[in-house]
Amino acid sequence: MYKYLSLIIAIAFSHLIIGQKSLKPNQFEGYTISADGIRKELIIEVEDHTFPWAFQENVRVFDKSLLGNARIKREQKTVITAGEIIEYGYAGKKFVHVSYYVKGEKEDNKLKSAFGKFKDEKNTEFFAEVIKEGKISLLKFYLPPSIADEDYEDEAKIQKYIDDAKASYDILIMRDLEKPKSIEDTSFDNFFKDCTFVVNKHETGKYKIKPDKGLKGFKDKGRLSGPKLEEASNAVLADYDANCGK
Repeated sequence: MYKYLSLIIAIAFSHLIIGQKSLKPNQFEGYTISADGIRKELIIEVEDHTFPWAFQENVRVFDKSLLGNARIKREQKTVITAGEIIEYGYAGKKFVHVSYYVKGEKEDNKLKSAFGKFKDEKNTEFFAEVIKEGKISLLKFYLPPSIADEDYEDEAKIQKYIDDAKASYDILIMRDLEKPKSIEDTSFDNFFKDCTFVVNKHETGKYKIKPDKGLKGFKDKGRLSGPKLEEASNAVLADYDANCGK
């Protein structure tokens, strides 16, 4: 009887040892806000915190109280759905719901990309990080790569996916209740109609983000991405804030 009781105590003690008591590198104390305005303080978990795109979809959450002595099971975590959840964040970072169609390799221009929405069943609902907040906000969206299962075993390939993502992300622009849209696909005449200074400067080619020229504007050639697009977008917003943002 004594041996049996000792075994039970040993098993219980080992369960406490293996239980999760602190956050892992891919977990963060944060919050979510649902479409009906309910805010919850939760633990945010992503697949791999070194993947820039990991914060945009398949984000899981679980209750803070689970960070105790018991092991956290997968079924105790919930995948948040972009749209049902309109915002989440942690440590001063904010991610909001966006609709973004990620083009396939054979889609060589925006026209095909738009048409593809009706043909494919790709996920178009994601989260994007807010990198500048104000009357007009800027968001950063990483293009999620298609990673083969065997690639996860190759550190060099995974690092290339990461480096490529950091070099080719898109910048989305958002105003008030309007849906975020790639700044490269935005009509400056309409979006910045309250700021002739920005519109005129754009039309005369004084920004690195160039105006579309008829059908040629649908082509990807000459489009900016990554840090260059972010720098160019910040230049536009700096002019807007200085001349029309008050």
